[in-house]
Amino acid sequence: MGDPPPKSCDNRQAIEEQAAAHAARLACGVSPAERQEIYAWVGADPRHAVAFARMEAAWEASERLRAAAPPLEGGAWGDADAQAGRARGRRTFVFGAMAAASAAAAATVGWRLLDNVELYRTGVGERRIVALRDGSRVTLNTASTVEVSFSAAERRLRLVRGEGLFEVAHDPRRPFVVEAGAARFRALGTAFNVRVRPDVVELTVTKGVVAVVAGEADVDRMPGARIAAGGGAVVRSGAVAPTTLDEQHLRQRTAWQGGVLEFDGESLAQVVGEFNRYRRQPIVIGDARLESLRIGGRFEVDEADRFLTALTSSFPIEAIATTDGGVLLVGKAQP
Repeated sequence: MGDPPPKSCDNRQAIEEQAAAHAARLACGVSPAERQEIYAWVGADPRHAVAFARMEAAWEASERLRAAAPPLEGGAWGDADAQAGRARGRRTFVFGAMAAASAAAAATVGWRLLDNVELYRTGVGERRIVALRDGSRVTLNTASTVEVSFSAAERRLRLVRGEGLFEVAHDPRRPFVVEAGAARFRALGTAFNVRVRPDVVELTVTKGVVAVVAGEADVDRMPGARIAAGGGAVVRSGAVAPTTLDEQHLRQRTAWQGGVLEFDGESLAQVVGEFNRYRRQPIVIGDARLESLRIGGRFEVDEADRFLTALTSSFPIEAIATTDGGVLLVGKAQP
């Protein structure tokens, strides 16, 4: 990692391969010293930063697809050819995936080059409580990633993906700021939930008050919105929209913290989407006419089978197991 960066364009592949190796090590777990060495390599050359962002995005995408990937047939290649073929396959996947994911990932590299950045992750179906050194706690939901950087002046976190509950220890000298997508939240003696959805960032406040701004605005200086306990907000494209939550909706949004999913009239498409957050093999609605069915009930996050049993016994729906371990929902054929 201490070698000078390659100067020839012919060495682009060497940079990409080194970046891929660093992304793989980081994903599998490294010590704080090793993490800082990796970030030092990333910061040594702009080409390193771009390559690393792409490779890390590709690595995370490969983790999601790994469980569904078909096995290679043993007799297709000889031993030597098989190893070369697998290497080519990995390289093809990495370079293909990086094109789709690089834009979003590149935006996070500069933030992660700050000193003392700590990275915490959960896999699909996993929940994790992280005790921070200031006494605060972060509870991560399934498939979530958060980065933490504390300094003498502030406590700054970045929810890269997924969902987290932030329980903030009081420290008036150091603001507690969470970045998520295009949103910034500042805790004002608070416990609050943040979820990064495909189109919006969703805030739910369970204790105290949270200041929220959108875009690049400074949450410490801009007035922004103030969301009190029992309320929420959604943030998208520079807009902050406060939302009023009744007791039921507040409970639904935070039920995951107890490993539970609660539904009260949500569409089948919404319900399936929630269960799929906790599954490596998805439930797929194969008939669009089923998507608008309204569903109610309370299930453990890993009780998709019980949900499917209740669904098929209550509606004329058939659940068909697929060869990749998923489930296909279709309307039941009339006799």
